[in-house]
Amino acid sequence: MAPMIVGHRGVAGHYPENTKVSIQAAIDLGLKWVEIDVQPTKDNVLVVCHDHTIDRCSNGRGRVDAYTLDELQAFDFGGWFAPQFKGEPIFTLQELLELAAKHDVGLNIEVKVDNHDVAEVASQLKNQLDNSPLAQEKIILSSFSHDIMRLLHQHCPGYKLGVLSERLRKKDWVLLEEISAFSCHLNFRWTAKRHVEKLKQAGYQVWCYTVNNPRKLKYLDNLDAVFSDFPSRFIK
Repeated sequence: MAPMIVGHRGVAGHYPENTKVSIQAAIDLGLKWVEIDVQPTKDNVLVVCHDHTIDRCSNGRGRVDAYTLDELQAFDFGGWFAPQFKGEPIFTLQELLELAAKHDVGLNIEVKVDNHDVAEVASQLKNQLDNSPLAQEKIILSSFSHDIMRLLHQHCPGYKLGVLSERLRKKDWVLLEEISAFSCHLNFRWTAKRHVEKLKQAGYQVWCYTVNNPRKLKYLDNLDAVFSDFPSRFIK
């Protein structure tokens, strides 16, 4: 069976990543899951943004956690990508949860924390998810940081957890078991069939990123899902 296609930061190949217009594009394509990144602002609002700075994906400069939400909303998060997206605001997690619930779309939420207290962010995230309209089974929490994953396991019981890694390592195996992970998310370039088979045999789903050429998949069968910036290339 073909793997499920997950929109990476929405449809990042054609739209400004992690914005409402990018998520909506994934929904319009009929995707069942999208991957996004969240992190806290200076005033502890979780917003959808990949980098810890806004330099690359907005007309502003500086760190996300150095601005309040009101201050971030003054910047343009679309015009950097193409003129037609000028004026696209930063997207909050709350807005995203409401949009996802409306269209019954699952979210892989990559948690990125730098200067904030991770335990507090994890607790806040749990509270926000519990009170959102999106069903718990429609959410996977992930991070490259093993410390963050351990705190998500502690503070977000009941939510699916996905261990993120460039390549499968011994310490990833240890963490997968320690936090009773749902899935392991790996860079497809460094993932072999034997890795996929061993993970599946151990009871974990295997999701690979970021696959933008469908022909690359012939080397990796039996994947549960792939993340793509260009999901339309996989839709026949």
